[in-house]
Order: sequence, then C-alpha cells, then structure tokens
Amino acid sequence: MKKQNDDKVQSADCQKKTKKRTKVVRGVALGVVMSVFASAIVGLSVALYYAQRSVNMHETYQRQMDAVYKRAYYDLLDGASDLGVNLRKISVSNSASLQQSLLYDVWNTAMLAEDNLAMFSADDEGMLKVQKFVNQLGDFAHTLALRLAKGEKLNADDRIALQKLGKIADEYSRALERAGQNIGNANAMVEEGAMQDFAGAFSRFCEPSFDYPEMIYDGPFSSALEHREVKGLAGENIDIQKGVELVKKYVKGAQDIAFASETHGDICTLDYTLFANGISTYVQLAKKGGMLVSLNCDAQDVGAGGIEASVTCQQKALEFCKNAGFDNLQVVWSSSSGGECFVNLAPMQDGVVLYPDLIKVKLVEGEGKVIGFDATHYAYNHTKREIEPASISESVARENLSVQPISDGKLALIPLRETREVLTYEFECQSDGTYYVYIDAHTGEESNILYVVSDELGERTV
Repeated sequence: MKKQNDDKVQSADCQKKTKKRTKVVRGVALGVVMSVFASAIVGLSVALYYAQRSVNMHETYQRQMDAVYKRAYYDLLDGASDLGVNLRKISVSNSASLQQSLLYDVWNTAMLAEDNLAMFSADDEGMLKVQKFVNQLGDFAHTLALRLAKGEKLNADDRIALQKLGKIADEYSRALERAGQNIGNANAMVEEGAMQDFAGAFSRFCEPSFDYPEMIYDGPFSSALEHREVKGLAGENIDIQKGVELVKKYVKGAQDIAFASETHGDICTLDYTLFANGISTYVQLAKKGGMLVSLNCDAQDVGAGGIEASVTCQQKALEFCKNAGFDNLQVVWSSSSGGECFVNLAPMQDGVVLYPDLIKVKLVEGEGKVIGFDATHYAYNHTKREIEPASISESVARENLSVQPISDGKLALIPLRETREVLTYEFECQSDGTYYVYIDAHTGEESNILYVVSDELGERTV
C-alpha cells in the first residue's frame, strides 16, 4: 500500500511537472510568435514609410512638371494672340521703321514659341507642321527686317505672303486655345507621369486644303525641326541596372534609387527617383550612352541656405559637371536670387566658346548643393566642329561696336535661332546698362546683342 501511495505521489508530481513544462513551452512559443509578428509590423511600417516617401516624391515631381508645362503653354498662348494682327499691320504699313519694329516683334515671338513648343511631344504630324511654321515664320520676319535695315522695301509678294501668314497665325492661336480645352477639365497637363494629348489640336495643319504660302525666304535649315538630330550622345544603350550604377556615380550620396519610367522622343531617357543628402530628387539619363541629361530636386526639401560668394557656386558647378563626365567646360554666366545660384557653362574647342552646347546648373547658396541640372542643349548639339578661322581680327571687330567695350573680345560660336551657328567675337559693353555684343568674325556685322536685366528674379540676359 505504501508503495502504491508512493507511486501515486510520483505520478502526480510528474503530471505537475509536465503541465509546467507545457506552459513554459507554450509561453516561449507565444513569445516567439509575438516577436515575429512585431518584427513583421516594424518591417511593414518601414516599407510603407519608404513607399509613401516615393509616392510623395513622384507627386511632387509631377506637380513641378505640370507647372513647367503650364507656364510654357500660357507663354505660347500669350505670344500667339497678337501674332496675326502684327503680320497684317506689316502688310499694310508704309513706314519702314514701323515695319521693321513689328517684324522684330514677330521674330522674337517665333523664337520664344520654338523654345516652348520643343517642350511638348512632337510625335504627330500636326505638331511637326506647327513647329515648322513658327520656324519659317521667324526666319522670314528676320530676313525682311534685315532687308529693310539695308534700305530695301517690301514688295507686293512680301505683302501677300504676310497676309496669308496672318491667317495661319490666327489658326495657330485657335489651335492653342483648343489644346487648352483638352486639358481644361483635368486642370493638369501631366497625369500618371505622362503628358496629356496636346498635339492633336494641330490636326488642321495637316489637311491638304490648308493654304500654306510660298515664302520668298526658305532658309537652308528651315525644316531642321522635322528631323532634329541628336549629336551629343554616343555609345550603346544602357539597361535599368546600369542606369542605377551611373546615378550612384553622378550623384554623390544617392540613396533609395528607384526606376520611375522610360521616356521616348528625340532623346530617349531612363528616369529615376532617389534621395540625395536627404533631398528627394528626379534624374534623367540618356538611354544611349547613359549621359546625365537632367536633375531636379524637390524645392520643399531644400533649406534656404546662407549667402555665399558666387565664385564658390561656380566652382561647385564645375566639380559636379566633371564628376558627371563633362570636361573642358568654362563658366559663361552666373547670377544669384533668393538664396539660389544659377551657373551656365559651355565647352571650349580651340579657344572658341561653344554656346550651342550650354549646360545649366542651379545650386543652393551657402551650402553648394546642386538642386538643378540641364544638359539638353549639350545632348543635342555637342560634337567636334570644323570651325573656319576668323577672317577679321579682334581689333577690327572692335571698331564695329557702337558702345564702349569693357572687355577684350573672345571667340564664341553662337546659335542663330537654333538653325545655324556663327563664329563671332563676344564683347561685354557698358552704356546705361550691360550689353553683350556679338560681331561676326567673318563679315564684321553684328550677329546678336544681349542686354542684362536685373530684377527680383536676379540677373539674366534678354
């Protein structure tokens, strides 16, 4: 009996211990499950955080691009409103001075329209026709203005052509208004990273019955915009992973690099979002060769910074460009406004500044952070040129100035309406303001004059 009682006691003790061990095991298991669950929550929270940052950055970029496109559109609309009227005024005017003034207004409007139209997709025939129209209209107006400057007069054919061009300009203005209606309801020009339909509004220009006048002047580059050549890109196409590696190389401190999209056009690009030094950034690389084409930072993430000498910003801009693979550059312009510094750089060839290949950099003063970069002109135009030596000396070119130069003349290749390039001597001059006068290095004639404007936006040339 005693033995049975002892066995019962031992059995009861074993059951208690077993239950105790079971509770411990269950407790440990529950702890492990809760730990894993907590880790999953933390991991999900981190993933959601970075996903939200990516979404916010994408939305910010989309808003910025929408503002840029809208500004270009309204500039186009504003310029087109008086274009037809001015062309008609010229056709009936008998004053050479008034005709010349109006022709230069038309020329200037056409130049601005070319720049703004180039921002929009040119994938359909209507848009190409419109680009050709403003290109040839500007050439025609400029040629007539130069003829008037030499003492010649407008003939009957000129007046007829101007009247016909006035009617086309009216249609161009109406087409821009229709383009605005296409986007009016959505109140945005960029949706889901893509432009809304803009070019379709110009289908009228493709109709066989559309009366397009034969102009007296049809420049050798008048159709250049139909098949715009990209000269500055070289090498094989890169893939997305190679692009990530190049972004790390070009942008110091780049983190959280993510492929955003691929754009198609004259310059096909691979587009990436990232964070650089804590700033949300959008980068475009040329698919051919991987050149850095543009960089834009979220302005909301950028501090105001202090005030720093512009020469330091120039040095920072040069360093950034060199790191991105752009060598042999020279600073050709810089200005500051609102805590930001704007630096323009151009490559050199045989002592000649190549202005068609301009690169633009924007930095934060006091910090030297690069928050904007644009090498579009470089991508389109940069190539080894056959530059014919100047036919006149710098001293002879200086004699053709009507204002006092404050600098020696330097050789510069400049674009004329983006249709041809001219070798000039560039002189900085002072006369109730600062001017940059460009004298043709072969003919001695004035090719262009830029005036420095200072206002709340800083200094710029017009």
